[in-house]
Amino acid sequence: MRTILIACLLGMGLTGAAAGPARLEKGAVPAGPSRAAVERWFSAGRELTCFDQNLDEGPCDMSRAIKFSTFYDAGENNALVFVLYSASVSNAVSHAVGQFRRSDDGWVLVRNIRGVWGEGPDSLSFDGGRAVFTMAALMPGDARCCLSGTQRYEVDLVTGAVKEGPKLPGSTKAQPASSKQLAPRPEGYQGVTYYHNGSDVLVDERAGVIRYDFPKASIRKAVSKGTVLFRGAFATDGSVSGMAYVFKAGCEPAPYRVMGWSKGSTIELRGLAPHRDPNSCAIVASSKRSAHSTLRFEEFSDF
Repeated sequence: MRTILIACLLGMGLTGAAAGPARLEKGAVPAGPSRAAVERWFSAGRELTCFDQNLDEGPCDMSRAIKFSTFYDAGENNALVFVLYSASVSNAVSHAVGQFRRSDDGWVLVRNIRGVWGEGPDSLSFDGGRAVFTMAALMPGDARCCLSGTQRYEVDLVTGAVKEGPKLPGSTKAQPASSKQLAPRPEGYQGVTYYHNGSDVLVDERAGVIRYDFPKASIRKAVSKGTVLFRGAFATDGSVSGMAYVFKAGCEPAPYRVMGWSKGSTIELRGLAPHRDPNSCAIVASSKRSAHSTLRFEEFSDF
């Protein structure tokens, strides 16, 4: 049965995926014969979603797109599309990969390709029913702006399965002169110093933790050096998500979900922050307008 299925799919266009470099179309809007199908994929809201300033989820529109890179095989029967876009109103950048195929009714989306990470690719080859390419990859000690490694990927165009190779040092990606570089994590490392609302905090992106280092005087009854303010994940595309905490002296920390971005020297997180009863530890509401609903961190610089 599997053999029959593969044979049918090959007959629908994969025979055109012979070995050889793909033709690349790049730009802020999709290009080439699959353009209309790619625009539907990006903006229909079924495969990709975006967030408005209130953190409400909905379809993306083309104004969120930053760059499309569309790779066509030699017969222009198959295409792999890489898109960079802003999923939220912040400066965080997300990426997605879509597989498209030409049919009797025009170009159609085959599937979203999951499991491809990093930045790129600059080139891609279709080879015997596979797409083969290399992405710039995050290596230990890299800041997200400056990926110093490479990783090879193979995508099976019949099943969508992704095979990834090992991460190797030596990316040719340019390193911005002003970028923040994180050295390999030494023993006892807790993070880079940032300012947050009058306090010093330590941001450890690799561990996904932000903790107080020197809390300002007005909050020292509720928090102390080492208290965790955020725990979650810093993604390679600059997006950040996880749980933040609201503190009150004598009460357990109140967690709430936040999401946002990290770019350059700034981190900004937003969420529905819990609001406590002034006379107890009870949570009585959650609000987008709370003083804790937007958390902003600025990296300390001594030059």
